[in-house]
Amino acid sequence: MPEKNHDFITESPDLLDDVSRFTESYASFNRIINNLQRQYIKLKEEFTAQNDKLVETNRKLMEVTGLNLAATEFLNSILNSIAIGVIAVDGDGRITHFNPAASMMLGIAAVEPLGKLYRDVIPPGNLVEANASRAVETGRELNAVEKEIILPDNTRLCVSVSTAILRDRDGRPNGAVEVFHDLTKMKKMEQEIARLNTLAALGEMAATIAHEVRNPLAAIGGFAALLKRDMETDDPRQKMVSKIIRGVENLNHTVTSLLNYTRYEEINREAVDYGSFIRQTVEQYKFDNPVSARNNKLIIHTPLTSVTPNLVVVLDPMLYRQMLYNIFTNAIEACNGAGEIKVTYRKLQRHVASKLYAERVVLGPDETIMETIISDNGPGISEDVLERIFTPFFTTKEGGSGLGLAMAWKVIKAHSGEIMADNKTPRGARFTLLLPAKIDSKNMECME
Repeated sequence: MPEKNHDFITESPDLLDDVSRFTESYASFNRIINNLQRQYIKLKEEFTAQNDKLVETNRKLMEVTGLNLAATEFLNSILNSIAIGVIAVDGDGRITHFNPAASMMLGIAAVEPLGKLYRDVIPPGNLVEANASRAVETGRELNAVEKEIILPDNTRLCVSVSTAILRDRDGRPNGAVEVFHDLTKMKKMEQEIARLNTLAALGEMAATIAHEVRNPLAAIGGFAALLKRDMETDDPRQKMVSKIIRGVENLNHTVTSLLNYTRYEEINREAVDYGSFIRQTVEQYKFDNPVSARNNKLIIHTPLTSVTPNLVVVLDPMLYRQMLYNIFTNAIEACNGAGEIKVTYRKLQRHVASKLYAERVVLGPDETIMETIISDNGPGISEDVLERIFTPFFTTKEGGSGLGLAMAWKVIKAHSGEIMADNKTPRGARFTLLLPAKIDSKNMECME
């Protein structure tokens, strides 16, 4: 048998070739497998190393992201907290940032402008170059320039504006930022300072007049009184001396009135409920002037339709009450003892206040107007008198000082308000008092 097998193999060369090729193929396959295994192990080691690096990179990235998020939240917190308006735009002039202070000052909801073109949303004001959109277009930066903006509700807002160009890492412009703050209250303070300077000048003049006039008047009055005392009762010159004494008294009263008018009134403000204050003032006036209030058939009332809760305003109760007294007295005298005086008041919604009185009273972004109307059914006021009715010492009444309504004007101006006089239909006069008042956050209709 062995010989036969040997002979078979010897006699089958093809089979020997196949076996040889198979052996070589198998060996080659083993080499490939071994090589793949080595590459796999090496790749696995590299994967493990790269994975470790990726984990470390992710950890560092999360740390950086956390820091960036904290920095962003910190910056947003600053932007949301500061009382300065901030508006940022991209290279196309579309708004990317609009903080709450800008929303408050411009009366625009904080999310409304985002993504919109600046020129389509924000009022340009009377200096069109002073805004972020123009800064992007021109590449020009501005620093603390003043401009006036008329808001949609006709409120006039005076602001100081600065603009700056925003740039990317390579220094290329990619947007602009606008920073502005409200100057309205500062302008009101400047007006108040000007008023005080005027009163101070008048006070100096009044002091000079008092010094130069009162002493001679006192001497004239004293000598006239002595002269009258020494005259006989039936002396015809008694009448002339009496006229001199009355003239001296009138002049002295005029000087005293001038001093009172030019005296600086210190404003002691306090928060009061305006409705209660008006009603108490009316009742007190009736009590202090019973003849006028009763015998002259004078009626002063506050219609319930004008009463609104939470009408808290800040004023000087003593000065404001005296101002109302002066107006009541003026109305009583105008009606000649047979009139009706009506007092109404209301806290205006802000857009109504701006529409009606934007030219009269400068309001801050958180203010509206308390409107008080005092009207009578008397003969009214002639046109020539209306032009001068608040002028000191101007009067149409015999024996009047001409300071009652002038003092009312002085007091309302000291409260940063306004007083106006006109005629109502069909007859009678009307005085309108405008007093700035804070918008009640709980009474949101004032902001509608």
